[in-house]
Amino acid sequence: MGTRFMATVEAPIHQNIKEALVKGTERDTTHVMRSLKNTERVFKNKAALKVQEIEKAKPGDISAIYPYVAGENYRKAFQETGDTENSVWSCGAVMGLIDDIPTCEQLIQRMVKDAETIITKRLNSKVSKSKL
Repeated sequence: MGTRFMATVEAPIHQNIKEALVKGTERDTTHVMRSLKNTERVFKNKAALKVQEIEKAKPGDISAIYPYVAGENYRKAFQETGDTENSVWSCGAVMGLIDDIPTCEQLIQRMVKDAETIITKRLNSKVSKSKL
């Protein structure tokens, strides 16, 4: 849900990041920091690929990858520059299902409607009738 809510009007992140989520597919994520036993799924960009390269050469060396994974870089990209390539930032594979940037209200209404449809149309025979 976190990645989906990143791509909403109200999310306090740069528009470029939101648009990258809309354009991305489920294959546009990768993992970093495995060598530190702190794996994180991130947007597949130049910084993430560089971190993976460094991790292969220097497994477990946080100081080598720190310039790419530092929280300050993440914050600047999200709040100031909108640079999608030069910092590592978290997102889920669900990005492949994101195709718009709605308001939170619109998104929640859509989720509720979709859930109601699934329950009443697809799962009706599996759901017991309410006794209320």
